[in-house]
Amino acid sequence: MDKPFVHLIKLHKEVYLFDVNTNMLCKVNERIYEYLLNGKKEVLNADDKMIIKNMKKNGMLQTNKIEKIEHPMTEIVEDLLENNMTKLTMQVTQNCNFRCDYCVYSGSYYNRVHNNKRMSWDTAKAALDFLYRHSKNSTEINISFYGGEPLLEMELIKKCVEYSRTIFKRKRLMFNLTTNASLLTDDIILYMKRENFLLTISLDGPREVHDKNRTFADGKHGTYDIVIDKIKRINEIAQELLEHVTFNAVLDDENDFALINYYFTKEPIIKDIIVSTNYINDVNRKDKTERGNAKNYIEVCNEKFVGMMYLLNRVPRESVSKLVVREVADIREIVHKRSVSEQVMQKVVHPGGPCMPGIQRPFVNAYGKLFPCERVNETCDEMCIGNIYDGFDIEKVKKLLNVGQITEEVCKNCWAINFCTQCAVTADNGERMTPMVRLEKCNKVRSHVENLFKDYIVLKECGCDFLKVF
Repeated sequence: MDKPFVHLIKLHKEVYLFDVNTNMLCKVNERIYEYLLNGKKEVLNADDKMIIKNMKKNGMLQTNKIEKIEHPMTEIVEDLLENNMTKLTMQVTQNCNFRCDYCVYSGSYYNRVHNNKRMSWDTAKAALDFLYRHSKNSTEINISFYGGEPLLEMELIKKCVEYSRTIFKRKRLMFNLTTNASLLTDDIILYMKRENFLLTISLDGPREVHDKNRTFADGKHGTYDIVIDKIKRINEIAQELLEHVTFNAVLDDENDFALINYYFTKEPIIKDIIVSTNYINDVNRKDKTERGNAKNYIEVCNEKFVGMMYLLNRVPRESVSKLVVREVADIREIVHKRSVSEQVMQKVVHPGGPCMPGIQRPFVNAYGKLFPCERVNETCDEMCIGNIYDGFDIEKVKKLLNVGQITEEVCKNCWAINFCTQCAVTADNGERMTPMVRLEKCNKVRSHVENLFKDYIVLKECGCDFLKVF
């Protein structure tokens, strides 16, 4: 038997088959499992053979069709970048009045440190003009201000907003700002309200959690009190703005997840605001630490279970922790909504993961250099995709888009190829993209995808309403 391109999932005493070519998922018995695992046709009975025949009739159990790794958007990426940009994140400064331990500029990473470099008005104007020239087909424009701490350059931000309203007057214009909130004054708060800014405020939890990693520039004094005072002030003088606030919480596995969860669930003012969570980034970090807090792991699993109970109509929406909403929603967004067809897999494909550099989250640093997003290593030449004066370096864009080509043979034979979450960032060794760095993370990605499938199977068999939204 030619080996079919499938992945077998054991869950409790049952066996499920995921067919990679078609994205189909079904339950199989132990005899079919044994046949697919070892190719022993003699273990099959007549009913088993009929089941296999029907599966093949529906396009399943075919061999691996993949011949080449190449992103399907490769040939049109230049046209997309020429006229279809919708976003730009502007690094208005590389300085900050905080020194957060896990910030990529903190000194805890090999690539970047805080400095006094600020974006000049000439560079900012050139960046906005660049976006204007490359967004002719776009009806919406989103401009984000980033740092360092962007509020250190408030006058530049105002100038950018005023200029943007002039050149993008026929488009819907939105502004975002990522901030530690400490420099918010009444005037700035009211300005943000008037200009309909969306704010992302860094807040990790209660004082003892937040102050552990987020200190002032002296490295000695915690910042929680000033941040929470500013949030309260927004509530006092601009409640409408508070509706446009999202918290960004970095989860340190050394902290108590249950305590953080209780805080974001119960704390007045805080409890009604959306929270986006991320674990400490270990890419290019000097002292990488593996997540291994058993107590936190159990707490997270418990909260995810409650989220799944919501999908099964067993508990109300307010019972679901804001800190795990995204993880539970991924079961629906990634697995339930997967494309299922007899012709899903093509001969030329690319692993999931990489965004379209320059389209999804383009980032311009204080020097005017362009990068795929604010998460990449600015000191790595491969990550720079051009500049606002000379335009995009299309060959570099294509290289980042096709990051799977550096591990082509492994990717071609990976059952989770359609669900991979790795982009160029996870392949960077600090100087360039390497196969070794990318492959180090593959087992973790596959384990995550398999767990999503297991959760999906359980929910589906319990009659889950996957149309429910969080």
